[in-house]
Amino acid sequence: MWGFLAKLLLGLPGLADGLFGYLNKRSDNTVLVNGQNVTADVSIGQAQLAAYVEERKVIAQERAAQNGSPWTAWMIPTAFGLCMIHFGAIVLDSTFLFNWRVAKLPTPYDQMEWSIVMAVIGVAGIAGTVRKVFSK
Repeated sequence: MWGFLAKLLLGLPGLADGLFGYLNKRSDNTVLVNGQNVTADVSIGQAQLAAYVEERKVIAQERAAQNGSPWTAWMIPTAFGLCMIHFGAIVLDSTFLFNWRVAKLPTPYDQMEWSIVMAVIGVAGIAGTVRKVFSK
C-alpha cells in the first residue's frame, strides 16, 4: 500500500508537467493563430491602401492628359455650365411659377447630370462614404 502511495506522490509532478506542457502547446497554437489573423488583416489593409494610391495616380495622370488636350479641356466646363443652367431653370420655374415647364431629365441622364455637378464642385463619391458611415 505504501509503495502505491509513494508511486502516486512521486508520479504527480510528472503528470502535472505533462498537463502543463499540453496546455502550454495549446496556448501557443492559439497565440500563433491569432498572430496570423492579425498579420493577414494588416496585409489586407496595406494592399487596399496601395491599390487606392495607384488608383489616385492613374486618375491624376488621366486628368493631366485631359487638361493638356485642346479637345477635352472645354468639355467639363461646358457640361457643368449646361447642368447649372438646367438646374437654374428648374429652380426658377418652380420658385416663381414662370410656367416654363422645364422637364427633369430621363432616368440615366439625370444621374449623369448630378454626377457632373458633384464632381466639379468636389464632392463626387461623398454619398457612398456617408452611406457607409451611417449604415453601421
